[in-house]
Amino acid sequence: MFSRDSVVAERKWAVLVGVTTSGSHASTHWFKSFYEACQKRHIMICGVDFEEELKNKIPPISVDCLIRISGPYRRSLDADEIAKIATEIETRCPGRVALSTALRENYQLQNSLLAEAIGVARNTADCIERIQDKPACRDALRKAGIYQPQSLRIVGVTSDGCLQFSGASGAFVEKPTDSPRGWIVKPSIGMGSVGVRHILNVEDTSGLDAVVLEGNYCLEEFITGIEYSVEGIAIDGRVCIYTTTAKTTNEDFVEIGHIQPADLNSISSKLEFEEQLQSCVNALGIECGNLHVEFWVTPEKKIVWGEFHVRQGGDFIAPDLVSAVRPGIDYYGNLIDSLCGLPLHPLPEITQCAASKFIEASPGVVSEVSLYDSVPEEIDLYWECFPGEVAHAVNGSHARVAAIVARGNDEHTVTQLLDRAANACAVRVAPVSRD
Repeated sequence: MFSRDSVVAERKWAVLVGVTTSGSHASTHWFKSFYEACQKRHIMICGVDFEEELKNKIPPISVDCLIRISGPYRRSLDADEIAKIATEIETRCPGRVALSTALRENYQLQNSLLAEAIGVARNTADCIERIQDKPACRDALRKAGIYQPQSLRIVGVTSDGCLQFSGASGAFVEKPTDSPRGWIVKPSIGMGSVGVRHILNVEDTSGLDAVVLEGNYCLEEFITGIEYSVEGIAIDGRVCIYTTTAKTTNEDFVEIGHIQPADLNSISSKLEFEEQLQSCVNALGIECGNLHVEFWVTPEKKIVWGEFHVRQGGDFIAPDLVSAVRPGIDYYGNLIDSLCGLPLHPLPEITQCAASKFIEASPGVVSEVSLYDSVPEEIDLYWECFPGEVAHAVNGSHARVAAIVARGNDEHTVTQLLDRAANACAVRVAPVSRD
């Protein structure tokens, strides 16, 4: 005979740090897919989020326990806050906490600290700080012998308008060496391509916002080449690659299109590529979690590694596109099993192609979104902006009016499907009144 106590003792819990979304359809899919993977494994979910975030946004999934952190969102939490949350989890979640994770970038550090307190698999707080701080990430890779473009912190501006710089460690740097292709200015810790600017030389500060000059931004050498990303997972520090993504960006470096699997024929050696990626993961101290790693291939076929993330790619890259090109993959199931110490099931083969495309609009008030024609069943269309809302210039990943996802047997097919759907979209925008 089973007792109630024995049933309770057998319960398994997943702690999900950050249960509110950015409001996009893509991020909503993350949570629903994670929920379904937990349900399949009879794992209960304990959601953790900030009180102010929960007031403003509705969690997209039902959780079995919800723990509120007092106050507004904070990137990190102190030891007392972490201990309080861990105690509340122990009290309110009878059974065993099997894993802790975060699906959103801005909750990775809190999750690391909480997972350590609970005693489950994690990437260390030092690792998260290192990969989220762009100059620190590049410095760690450079010290490991991996080629990296110049990267400096912007620490201020002189009285005559010249930028001031420091290295990753904070040591003052008088001036970087010349970059023939110019420079990228972006937040040292940021996401979604928000605040990214291209300047031709370090003396050209006229187009930079005042916030850039106040610090917390960095300067990086501009890299010419095709942008890609790797989608995969880290298990005990070892990389398992699911697929690669080719990216299209607009003039503000915002991603407006993706296709999987990417054509990487320009890379001379697949083995060298995989070895380089593993060396990067080793240098950064990444141990577990989903992987989304950006890189470029230059005209000289040189691989330049960019930003590293221990979560799924955004903009439908994962799980949507990954699951489409590898039919049958259990994307979040793999994450859950790996964090529980279970081996990965054999990966299904890549048999399909999938792509996404984002519709841009002129800045102004949206007056109409509609379709001129029907879209094929192989297409998923998501409106991200509706009549009465303001469409901003597409200078960040949240400033787009629609997303299209297509699936097919090959790249030619999905490209045609995307073009057909995009041509069917009607978006009308009225200029914002200046009265």
